[in-house]
Parts: sequence; C-alpha cells; structure tokens
Amino acid sequence: MLRQISHPDRIRLLFKLQAGDLTVNELADLLEVTPTRVSQHLGVLRAIGLVETEAQAQKRVYRLGQPELALWLIEGIDFIAHRLGRASLTDIEQAKRLWQMEAAETVI
Repeated sequence: MLRQISHPDRIRLLFKLQAGDLTVNELADLLEVTPTRVSQHLGVLRAIGLVETEAQAQKRVYRLGQPELALWLIEGIDFIAHRLGRASLTDIEQAKRLWQMEAAETVI
C-alpha cells in the first residue's frame, strides 16, 4: 500500500480529500495538474480502497475511503519521505503538521 501512495501527487490528493468530497476537476484545480492525471491517480487509490467515489447529480465526487487514513499516513510519513527524496521533504513536513493538527481534533 505504501508503494501506491508514494507518488507525490497521490499524497497531495489524499491530503486534499481530507477536507471533504471533491470532483476530479476540483482536485485538478487545487493541485494544478490535468484532470486526466488526477483520474489516473484516483484510479490507483480506488483500487487499494483509500478513495471512494459516488455519483451526485451529473458528476462524480471522491472521498477518503477509510476514516483512519490521516492517522495512518502520519505514522508512515517518514517512510514515504525517504522514498520521495529530499525535494519533497518540505511539502511532506507541512502536510504532516497539518494532519497532526486535524487528527488531534478528530476522534476515531
């Protein structure tokens, strides 16, 4: 599972989905990547059960598939950071701090 989330875009997608349900286009805008790229990464995350999708009216929204995901990522973030290399460490440390603050407010 760590291999599937080790891509920086997938980590960023999971982080954005912590805020709530989002469409592919909303995620693409937030991450400043193409919707096609977002869809490909969401497909990987769906295949391992980390992301779910639901049809709402004429669009599909995506959400985290496991409520404990944020806490699990915090525990595994050092391994992920090592896999991504130094270039992504600043982004990961920032995400880690935000996840820890949100996790402290969330009861699982």
